Amino acid sequence: MNHYRPEKFEELTIVSAAQVIACPACNTGFAFHRHSTPHIDACGFESYSLECEKCGAAFAGIVDPLDDTLLLSEMVV
Repeated sequence: MNHYRPEKFEELTIVSAAQVIACPACNTGFAFHRHSTPHIDACGFESYSLECEKCGAAFAGIVDPLDDTLLLSEMVV
């Protein structure tokens, strides 16, 4: 029986470069950084809560595992 053993391990604590995101409510741009220890929700997605500094709109988002883009939806307050 053969066992697979990776040659080298990827570092899991690497923080990604900032992505510039536009607020869907007021179109103000701000930088988004992924955490080195992300919050994983019940469905297994890397999830974030954000708030626009200019208009105060609250957003919830997940990182798309296929292309690492942040998908946002506005939260009703």
